[in-house]
Amino acid sequence: MKLTTDGCRARQQKLLKILADQNLDGAVLAQREHVYYFTGHLHNPMHAAATLITADGTVTLAADTSDAPAVDDLAPYAADRYSTMHCQQLEEAAAALAPAIGPGKYGADLAGVVVLTRTGGDLPVDLCPEILRLRKSKHPDEIEAIRDCIRLTEVMYDTAKRVIGPGVDEVAAFSEILAAATIAGGEFLESCGNDFQANAMGGKPRRRAMNAGELYILDAGPCLHGYHADNSRTFAVDGAPTEAQLEAWERIDSVFSMLEEMIEPGLSAVELYDAANAYFQKDGGPGMSHHLGHGIGLRPHEPPELNPKYSAILEVGDVITMEPGLYWDELKGGIRLEENYLVTADGVEKLTTYPRALT
Repeated sequence: MKLTTDGCRARQQKLLKILADQNLDGAVLAQREHVYYFTGHLHNPMHAAATLITADGTVTLAADTSDAPAVDDLAPYAADRYSTMHCQQLEEAAAALAPAIGPGKYGADLAGVVVLTRTGGDLPVDLCPEILRLRKSKHPDEIEAIRDCIRLTEVMYDTAKRVIGPGVDEVAAFSEILAAATIAGGEFLESCGNDFQANAMGGKPRRRAMNAGELYILDAGPCLHGYHADNSRTFAVDGAPTEAQLEAWERIDSVFSMLEEMIEPGLSAVELYDAANAYFQKDGGPGMSHHLGHGIGLRPHEPPELNPKYSAILEVGDVITMEPGLYWDELKGGIRLEENYLVTADGVEKLTTYPRALT
């Protein structure tokens, strides 16, 4: 699902409050995800675009397009000439946007700084921290976009269960998983995840045959219409997990209910991580070997970070992952299970429903 006009206009209103609070006359945004977040225009990743949002609420978009959903004025430019994309796209986007930029004090994201300075304006105020804060709490259209991505992960898991097996090449399996997700998405997918290996903690698929007894971690992270899902399942390559693998799986599977009970607005993400780490350390266990999870949205990793190296606090509207894992040689790789959640005023809503079983 693509972002809605109503959702973009609601986010524009939040940005206008930031402009008013900082006495800014407008904002110039040119990072691809920010253009999409505020205007609903998701441009070709090989092209440049920039949007001007002035303090009176007028939205102008400079882009190689003739249409954009949540925009008042369009300033089109050509990103290619006779089908060859040129290397002056930001310059031409800046030139197209320049007539709409009056005198005054402006904010910008990182790419917007380039656009604004090329129009002759003064060095702008950095709005990235404020925009990232807005992005942390998801709007309804963003949540629906993430649900649509989660739908694709279910297709990926169904396909993996069908195609993996002893003797199957990891790259061949990946090609079928990617094809199934692409067909289900109905368009080119800019990303599809990170981990497609057997007998390993994770990584890109290799020209390597899987073996009986190994575990296959599929960390599925498709990107559809600009938004990402990110959840993981682990499968026994031969469909017959060992006793050690089942014991590790049960340990990971059982931690979710405890963590889900803890989640509420205001909770420190480090406290959630510490609870998972303590759970795995019981009876001499190894504890956590990586983060517990992170936010997802326009990028596969966003705040809040469920990680002792950060200091995030959970808030209503956060969409997070939790991905506890255990890895050691006897497991023939390891097990990682990952779910996606929406933090609500009452606690948490689980967005993923695919079974966690190893077979």
